[in-house]
Amino acid sequence: MLETKPALSFENGVMVNYSDLLAIAEEYKSLPETIVTAAQGSRANAVKSDLKKNADLIKKELKAEDKRRSEAFYEENHGAVAALDTLLSVREDLVERTNTWEKTRLDANMPVLEAFIDEQNELHHLDSQHQLSANDWRKLGTFTPTGKIVGKVQNEIVSQARLAEYDQNKQPELTPLDLLKRDLNRAFSELYSNYEDDGIYGGKDIKDDLAKIAQLLQ
Repeated sequence: MLETKPALSFENGVMVNYSDLLAIAEEYKSLPETIVTAAQGSRANAVKSDLKKNADLIKKELKAEDKRRSEAFYEENHGAVAALDTLLSVREDLVERTNTWEKTRLDANMPVLEAFIDEQNELHHLDSQHQLSANDWRKLGTFTPTGKIVGKVQNEIVSQARLAEYDQNKQPELTPLDLLKRDLNRAFSELYSNYEDDGIYGGKDIKDDLAKIAQLLQ
């Protein structure tokens, strides 16, 4: 866990803790050029957040003090501008380095996730339309520091595979046209059965039966 950083503040128009912040920023530069462990990656991400918070605070305080005291403040407290530039520069460097590390780590771990996804697709007999994609879970939080899939993520993938299987195998809902065809088939079937059972109908009876079917076509 990172120690508490000194907070930037202004007292009587003078910036407080500027030197301490710059010293800490210099310390951050000593992080390895290539981040190789999850702990280093976690620290770097925390540092990025901390630097952004302090940089935002400097910008906010500069604007507020400028309104209070005029542009002369920048000449009296030029260190604030330097602190902002330094913190932003260090943060940009960390962003680039951690982004590279995160991509490298993800690329190394993805085969494990892809194998598990393929296993679930095969286990649930999912077709191309319903198959799961490993890209849906492509993020650092999917993996433990040792490169294994986090348990709750595995459970989520299994649940999604089961839902996909259900969706794939459920009977399609009948459209209005399908319902009409079904009702027409039943009507003709019943009409045919009546003629078979009761013998020959008269013309009026046939018209009455056909009228019932005609209603279905309206």
